[in-house]
Order: sequence, then structure tokens, then C-alpha cells
Amino acid sequence: MTSKRSFRTGAMLLSSVLALVVAEVVVRNFFPRRTIEVLSDFYPAMFAESGHLPYRLRPNYSGRLKQGEFDTGIRINSLGYRGGDVPADKGDALRILVAGDSFTFGWGVNDNEAYPAQLQERLAAALPGRRVEAINAGFAACYSPDTYYLYLKREGLQLSPDAIVVGLYVGNDLDNDMAFENEWTEVDSAGLPLRIQNKDTHVVGNLYMPRYVPFRYRVPILSRLHLFQAVADVWWELKPRIMTTIVPVVHAQAPAERVPFIYRAAYAERTTQVMTRVQTLLKAMHALATRAGVPLYVVVIPEDLQMNPNALDGLPADIDKPQRLLREFFETEQIRYLDLLPWLREHAAGRQIYFPGDRHWNALGHALAAERLAEFLSTELRMP
Repeated sequence: MTSKRSFRTGAMLLSSVLALVVAEVVVRNFFPRRTIEVLSDFYPAMFAESGHLPYRLRPNYSGRLKQGEFDTGIRINSLGYRGGDVPADKGDALRILVAGDSFTFGWGVNDNEAYPAQLQERLAAALPGRRVEAINAGFAACYSPDTYYLYLKREGLQLSPDAIVVGLYVGNDLDNDMAFENEWTEVDSAGLPLRIQNKDTHVVGNLYMPRYVPFRYRVPILSRLHLFQAVADVWWELKPRIMTTIVPVVHAQAPAERVPFIYRAAYAERTTQVMTRVQTLLKAMHALATRAGVPLYVVVIPEDLQMNPNALDGLPADIDKPQRLLREFFETEQIRYLDLLPWLREHAAGRQIYFPGDRHWNALGHALAAERLAEFLSTELRMP
């Protein structure tokens, strides 16, 4: 009797294991899920640790950035900047340092398609016989105004640029859900950062990884099984409905609360706080450049939804508000700036200049930005 029961138990276990194996093969091949590799595959292994910033770019890295909408090559030069090598001694070259986040880096486009590289080509054409260098410090300056400031203070000005361009992206440089992810672990007497770390992410083996790994990715074997991740996906889909059933909704979210922070008619205290911090950092960058005798220009990069007046149709949104507030600030502080929104609205002419899903500029977006920036700097720097 015992042997029969053991046989049945063994048969059930074997059939269950076989069923799970078959299910894993089916899901893996026909309905692949986001396994542990998503934590390391989003960014290439192009990062290194920094003593004062969340990361720096890994010198002499060469690889590819491959996602659903693009597959592009990336080269980081010996100094840790995207693109070809830059001589330590600039000689008689006109050197322009372009700091910013992933838009400046050129997320989704090739090295020569990013707007700093195209800016170099356009300015070189405007200055026959003179060498022009546009150093792409996108991501080398990390990803937010506080890191741009500290990068310029600690590293950027040491390159002896003739002009500094700071790419300020409306989408997340002003206020978004992750506006408070950076910690200033050391500040100077003026309260400005001397050391910055990201609370949520850090560099692990040249990858930029989350500090907290969700449970679905913490179990060594399960984290790599597509079947397990499929079950986890179903749970995350059902969880809000289950919680809504268990914990009744007190009130529906008001239309104004569905508007992104920076487009609301009345800013919440948090947005006012972030905007004040950004303005303080921009003034500090301007002061650094002024003391060094280098002109600084802020280029305001619009978010994709600002190109479409109907993107937030039906919601009480003011999609031009960030640019209006920035314009008032720049003019008051006498900081030179370029707002790309009017130019892009006019010259995109209904063409797609952002990747639809990723929402970074595609090659056309970078080309249009470089065209306008080159025209602007040609006038500002009094070039023919």
C-alpha cells in the first residue's frame, strides 16, 4: 500500500515537473517575460564608480545600446566622454563643452547623430580653416541639474572650454516622480553639493543597477524563469484591482491631480521646492562659468507631449508653463538661454522627432536641435 502511494506521489511530482518545464519552454519561446537580465540589460556596461557623483562613464568602452526601437553603437573615449578622442591640449580649437542627461548623450542614436556631434560639424562648416571640438558630456555629467553643477565644478572646467552648453530637459530636470532620488551627502558653506549619491541606484560591475532588487529578482533560479516572471506580471496586473476591492477608494483622483507636476496651473509645494533648487543650481553654474571667463548657455529641451497641444486633452494642463517660468528666471538672472520648443514645433512640421515608446529624440530630433543650436551659437560667439 505504501509503495503504491509512493509511486502515485512520485508520478504526480514527475508529471508536475514536466508540465512546468513544458510551460517554461512555451512562455520563454512564445511569450518571453522580463527576467533578471532586465536589471542589467537596460544600460550597457559603460559606467564606473565616481568619488563625488553617482557614476562616471567608463573610459575606452565600446558596445551597443539595443532596445525595441533602436540598436546603436556607443563609444566612450579615453577621457570618459561619448565619441572620438579629444586631445588634452586644445590648441587653437574652439572647444564647446555640452553637459546634460540622456538627451545630450544621444540615447537611441549613434555617436555621430547626437546633437553635440552634429553641432561640431555645423560649427566647423561655419568656421572653415578652424578646428571645432564639441565634447559630449551627456551622462558624463550624470542626469540632473545638481550633478551638472558638480561635474562642471570638479571636472568640466578643467577641459578649458571656450563655451559651455547645459541641456536642461523639461521632462525630468524640473520635477518628476524621481526628483528626490539624489542625496547630497556633503555640501559646502553655501549649501551646494560637494558629493552626490543616488539613493536608488549604484554602479555594480560597470552596470548601473537598482540598490533595491524586487523579490521577483532576488530568488536565484526563479529570477531567470520566464514562467515565474509571467505569474509575477499577472499579480502586478491584478494587485490594484484586488486592493481596490479590499480597501475601498475614498475618492477618485481629480483631473488636476492627473496632470504632470510641472504643467499644473498651481504648483504644489514639492514642485515649487524643486524649481527653486534648480534655479539655485543654474545660478551656481552661471557663477562658476563667469569666474572662469567662459560663456554659459542653457538649452531648454522640450518633452515630447509639449509638441502636441492635445496630448493632455481634457485635463487642466498648461504645457508651456515651464518655459515661461524659465524665461522669466533667465532674463532676471541674465543667463543666456535657448528655448527649443518654438523652433521644433515649427520645423518638425508634423514629423516624428521622438521615439514613440522611448520618448527620447530620434536622429531627426537631434539634427533639428543641432541646427538651431549652431545658428544660435554662431550669433552668440560672433562667428561668420
